[in-house]
Amino acid sequence: MVAAGKKVVLLSNTAHRSCGLPIKLGPMGFSTDFQGVTGGEVCHDYLLERRDTHARCSLMTSDLDGKVTKSASNPESIFHGLDVEIVGLDKAQFLMVEGTQQVCYSDRVAEILSTDFRHTGEVNDAMKEFLRGGLERKLPLLCPNPDVLAVVTNDRFVHMGGGIAKLYEEMGGEVVYFGKPMKEHFEVCLRLANATDKSKVVHIGDSLHHDIQGAKNTGVDSIFIAGGVHAKELNVNAWGATEEELRVKPDLLEKLLGKTQLDPTYTMTRYTW
Repeated sequence: MVAAGKKVVLLSNTAHRSCGLPIKLGPMGFSTDFQGVTGGEVCHDYLLERRDTHARCSLMTSDLDGKVTKSASNPESIFHGLDVEIVGLDKAQFLMVEGTQQVCYSDRVAEILSTDFRHTGEVNDAMKEFLRGGLERKLPLLCPNPDVLAVVTNDRFVHMGGGIAKLYEEMGGEVVYFGKPMKEHFEVCLRLANATDKSKVVHIGDSLHHDIQGAKNTGVDSIFIAGGVHAKELNVNAWGATEEELRVKPDLLEKLLGKTQLDPTYTMTRYTW
């Protein structure tokens, strides 16, 4: 695409700030010159504009030490440059699900309550108390990564913070999402690319609920990568060696699209660069 003169902007649902994208994506073959927008970056800006009303939170994270305790030396952290205090539910102004493995009511690592939600998808007692306590106090929950599932090595899935936010929403809580599928964040990418004609823009992604829904919300074309988070539903193996493993079955695709009421402009098994 770059060789053909196309502009590329990366939109990621990671809870890290955008400055970390080149470091992570460079070894994967992406140009480190690409501009990028992350859910974490937009969430950081949101908090920066609301210092008075969003100064204290109860937190779920996967790395309290790196993201909070040492945030001053970690520019990728949402909390870098902010004065957000991690507190108990009785003092919190909001909840945040920045990660899925630790429930935190202070910045002391010794007081972390651990979870295994990332690997099991199970809500343990510490998480239940976190969500119920926030609901009882009518606290909004900030979710900088709306992904529910993510594909990791060897076609394995892990559970993400978006699933926790969705549960809080189903319980009756207020959730503020950042990243895909929010139209506002797609439009940040359009501005970075100086794209004024949406008919000349296409968004590529593997999640119907985040990538394809977001493209639809924004009014741009989309390419659905079938061999990603929906691979099992579509019986596709993006790492497969045979034509049958790689083939997108029209009947399964039609069934999935009918269930989600989403219709990507194009569909591919996998995307390589």
